Amino acid sequence: MKVENLARIDLNLLVSLQVLLEEQSCTRAAERLHLSQSAMSKTLARLREVFQDPLLVRNAHGMLPTTHAEQLKSQLQDTLQSVSLLLDPPKFDPKVSRRYFTLTSIDSAYQLFLPSYFGPLLSAAPYIELDYRPWSKQSAHMLTQGQIELGITVKENVSNVPWQSPVELPPNLRTQPLKEDYMVCLVRRDHPILFKKSSWDMETYLELGHVQAYCEGESNGKWMLDFFLADQGYERNIAAKVPEFQAALTIIQHSDLVFTGPKQFANYAKQQYPLVELPLPLELPTITYLLTWHERFDEDPGHQWLRKMLLEYINPEMSENSVQ
Repeated sequence: MKVENLARIDLNLLVSLQVLLEEQSCTRAAERLHLSQSAMSKTLARLREVFQDPLLVRNAHGMLPTTHAEQLKSQLQDTLQSVSLLLDPPKFDPKVSRRYFTLTSIDSAYQLFLPSYFGPLLSAAPYIELDYRPWSKQSAHMLTQGQIELGITVKENVSNVPWQSPVELPPNLRTQPLKEDYMVCLVRRDHPILFKKSSWDMETYLELGHVQAYCEGESNGKWMLDFFLADQGYERNIAAKVPEFQAALTIIQHSDLVFTGPKQFANYAKQQYPLVELPLPLELPTITYLLTWHERFDEDPGHQWLRKMLLEYINPEMSENSVQ
């Protein structure tokens, strides 16, 4: 079937045909459709022309459908019901939906939010499928293309600086703040620096070796911290680079290296490993975790539900002001 052939037909005629076949009377069909009997008769004439069949023929008791009309009647109701469903607002029932969602996030957000979120989410929607992918340089583009439906990234709360944020989002991506955070340092519990009488300051911080997690999956990427240090003429001694925050934690457990990361991730890390938190000896702007998606999903009920669930789980205080 060529879809363009349907352009030659007034699809309203199908509605009229359904009513005519149900009523088997032009008069009663006209009343139901709020038409004059003359208009209904003209509609029947057009239907006969389209289907090349009389469709309804008169007898002593009114009008009877032809064999062709009887065959049409068996299909027409289902067809009109399908069209009606197309016109209904989209619906999403988490209890029965088998929808497939693709999510992405920066590594710290994954460790903080997603593993424990998947359980409650799948309890509420037991048949959906979740596909998680680590954030990379291609993630923003994939969000705009619809290849990924929902992402979590960060923005640095700073302006008028001579460098560009490593995460730049296209204008057609929506964002919803999740949580604000700031940077702290982590060392192993028996790190020598904890037993020295010298104060914990910038000089001590720069003397130590550091482990750095990749930025957007790239080993040569730099964090906001490094740009701010460079502005003041400082540079960290980065002794190791790893692709994940979790890998950085395992390294500092067994070395004298320092890991600098978000405070909320540090809280998580201290629960998992024998680590000690130290303040960052540098005034640095805060960061904000952002939920992000393409604008095409704004009115999608399933997507709205997924965003609401995630926001309520991560930050109930902000959920009332969420973008829907």
